[in-house]
Amino acid sequence: MFSPKMLAVAAAAQMLAAAAPVPRSHFVAPSGRSSGQGTAARPWDLATALSGARAGVNPGDTIWVRGGVYRGPYRSTIHGADGAPVVIRQYRNERVIIDGAGTSASTFYVNGDYTVVWGLEFTNSDPLRKATVANHDARTNVVVNNASHTKYINLIVHDGGNGFYTEPDHIDVEIAGCIVYNNGWQGPDRGHGHGLYLKAYTGPLVARDNVVFDQFGYGIHAYTNANSGKLMNIRIEGNFSFNNGTLSNDRSAPNILLGGDGYAAGDVIKDNLTYFSPGLSGANVRVGYKKLMNGDVRLDSNYFAGGDPVLELGYWQSAMVVGNAFVAAGGPVISRNQPNAGVAHAWRDNVEERRPSGTKVVVRPNPYEAGRAHIAVVNWNRQPTVQVDVSGILAPGDRYELRSVQDIFGAPLVSGTFNAQPIIIPMRGSAPAVPVGQRPSRAPHTGSDFDVFILKKL
Repeated sequence: MFSPKMLAVAAAAQMLAAAAPVPRSHFVAPSGRSSGQGTAARPWDLATALSGARAGVNPGDTIWVRGGVYRGPYRSTIHGADGAPVVIRQYRNERVIIDGAGTSASTFYVNGDYTVVWGLEFTNSDPLRKATVANHDARTNVVVNNASHTKYINLIVHDGGNGFYTEPDHIDVEIAGCIVYNNGWQGPDRGHGHGLYLKAYTGPLVARDNVVFDQFGYGIHAYTNANSGKLMNIRIEGNFSFNNGTLSNDRSAPNILLGGDGYAAGDVIKDNLTYFSPGLSGANVRVGYKKLMNGDVRLDSNYFAGGDPVLELGYWQSAMVVGNAFVAAGGPVISRNQPNAGVAHAWRDNVEERRPSGTKVVVRPNPYEAGRAHIAVVNWNRQPTVQVDVSGILAPGDRYELRSVQDIFGAPLVSGTFNAQPIIIPMRGSAPAVPVGQRPSRAPHTGSDFDVFILKKL
């Protein structure tokens, strides 16, 4: 038997469920209009769709963005709700390009909580890649997060200023499965503009399963100036970051930096693979900055290859460094700056070595799309082909394509129907993508030594 109170609660829940709006699909096209209806036949323009309430976009709705070029900047004020985010998503199998050329504002500024941005491509076609005045931004930020409970999924971000920038005030932010390259500009002092520029007062802030390479500045740059943010509860996991800084005159910058002039604690760097081509100097990974004493950090099961040193470890009250591989072609492997490491520190089960033999292959399934993965190959023996088991990604009978991330819009390197056998990847090496306004690319050709691939089920 149900009590009258239980029946009343159940009735109230049913009334709320009935009153909740049914999630809807809306449509945007380059030819869309503000006077459109957001339907496939009468789409909106993108600015109208991103205006949110004015366009009638409610929590749980999806905005499908049709293929074509959209000229930025854009500011999104739409917002969802807990369990019912608003999703802004590339229409199936269509290429959506948002171009920030000619603007002094960030290309895509997200200002609404519970928003998901999925599958879009962002760029800046302005050929200017040089600033003649120090501390002058020759290119603006591309994607800026100024909201909580947001996700950025499987975006392609290239040739902007900073690929991503996270304002520090917000919580529950995730950047996942994105490909980020050729961002930044040359200043009179050094290369500027990073792949992911992360900061958080509270967190959590998660960057996972991204591929970040060939910036003018740093790759994953978890950094803050004094009094403009902190680095709290940032998780950098499963990313492939390589040859960052190589578009600049400096020729290299860390593939991962975690540390700045503001306090850092609760941070994790786990299951990442970073790589510098032979001959590139400078720190591959830098954890800690100058002599600022931070809280706790954990480096767990990473594979860092190349650089001089491979890892530069700064000042932490507690640093847990476990299960990592540090591989150097020459020069020091580890630089430890912190004196008097105490009992709160652990350094165990790590491997430090010069150039090894064999092949290092890492397959990272996409966290949001089945049949999609990033594959990194460090080919120490320079084999012409490498066999890779993708049975955890594809099922027998699946049609698939595989491309190098360095030629992501080019022809597939491998395609076919999966037969439950390892796929054979040619390691001839793709030329690095040519940056807008800089021909040829200054980034090194990784050749048969190294590459990262994207695998997709068709």
